Parts: sequence; C-alpha cells; structure tokens
Amino acid sequence: MNRWIVALLTVLGMVVLFSGCSTKQQQDDMQKVSRAEAKKVLDEQKLAYMDTNSEKTFVVYGEGIAPQHTVSPAQAMALAKRAAITDGYRQLGEKLYGAQINSTETVKDAALKDSRIVSNVKGVVKDAAVTDAAFKDGLYSVRMELTMSGRRWLELFAY
Repeated sequence: MNRWIVALLTVLGMVVLFSGCSTKQQQDDMQKVSRAEAKKVLDEQKLAYMDTNSEKTFVVYGEGIAPQHTVSPAQAMALAKRAAITDGYRQLGEKLYGAQINSTETVKDAALKDSRIVSNVKGVVKDAAVTDAAFKDGLYSVRMELTMSGRRWLELFAY
C-alpha cells in the first residue's frame, strides 16, 4: 500500500515539474512578440482592441407615425417627427449601453396562452445629430449619427 502512495506522489511531482517548465517556456515565447506583430494579428483576426486616435460613428434610423386625431396636419407631422427622433435616441442607447430584456410566458393545456416581452434601456446620449429626415404617407423617418473619439469611447465604456 505504501508503495502505491509513494509511486503516486512521485508521478504527481513529475507532472507538476514538467508542466511548470512548459508553462515557463510558453510565457517566454509570448513576451517576445512585438506590439506591431500583436496589432497585425488583432487586425487579421478581427479581435477586440481600441485605437484611441480614430473616431467611432454610430448610425441609426428612427421612425415615427403621425397620430390620426390631431388638430392640423402640421401637428401630426410635428408629433411624428418627435416620435422618430425619440426612437433614434432609443436605438442609440441600445447600441451604446445595451438593453435589459424581461420576458414572461404563460402555458395552459400545453399551448402558449400569453407571451410578454419588456425591453428597458438606461443611458445618456449626448451630441447625436439628425443628418436626414423625410415625411411620407404619415411616417416620419430620421437618420441620426453619433460620433465620438476613441479616447472618449474608452473613458465611457471601458469596463
């Protein structure tokens, strides 16, 4: 019985010894990679890294429908425009901060009776610009852009 314990401890010691040596060699190999080579690999593999010198632009398309019961066509257009801009801000918030999704489903007699999905977005969106707008057949569409420097992106979203 003691032989087995000694043999087992010896084998475990050898495994630890040899695995430590290979890990040390791998660490030495990793330290020899230059920054230029690392950036090249990141570009080729499309892995996540941030270039703080470039600007990032986010584009969304918001849409708003004119309500039917308004005092005038001008009021309908103004309300549709406001709805489209609000939709654009919501989409920018989703892109920048993400959305919290809550869902509930009710099943009765092995059939789906009710399904509810609630989406919630929390965030602050500043300096978004409406770059294009159109109103046609009661639908107001806007194109919105938000541009920020890579440095600002890191300040806000590097977590």
